[in-house]
Amino acid sequence: MKIETIKKQVEVVLEDGSRFEGSLFLSPASAHRWGEESIEELLNGDRRYLPMELGSKEVVLLSKSAIVMAVSKEKETEPIPTTAKKIPVELVLRSGETLRGDVHNDLPKTHSRLSDYLNHTDAFFHIEVGVLNFFVSNGFVRLMKPADPDEAHISR
Repeated sequence: MKIETIKKQVEVVLEDGSRFEGSLFLSPASAHRWGEESIEELLNGDRRYLPMELGSKEVVLLSKSAIVMAVSKEKETEPIPTTAKKIPVELVLRSGETLRGDVHNDLPKTHSRLSDYLNHTDAFFHIEVGVLNFFVSNGFVRLMKPADPDEAHISR
């Protein structure tokens, strides 16, 4: 029996620094909202291993606990709530890699600080870096701080 899925092009970075480009398999129906499952929902779901189709059409199972981040090669369709506060941030991973971009905090105004957002997020959170969507594992973040809103780039 074949299960209907939607392939989303991503680059996945693992804890050892290795990078894989290919497709993750998402459900055509989200469990949390109308529309298809998002990459963030997949990463924050309860599965420990995620199937990924590599460019060679080989399918591998990635241990979710080894994933540092996934970078979407396509624009995410999950809408950002209009009430969400955009927070420009600088994020430093354990590897020393730095990301500068925006997170969107849709918590109530009484919880609108960056620390509130970070302490409320799931295992993976979304950060927009320019036109790219990154989904970063909290477990591999060394530190995060508010950043200059005019800067949105990656350095290694």
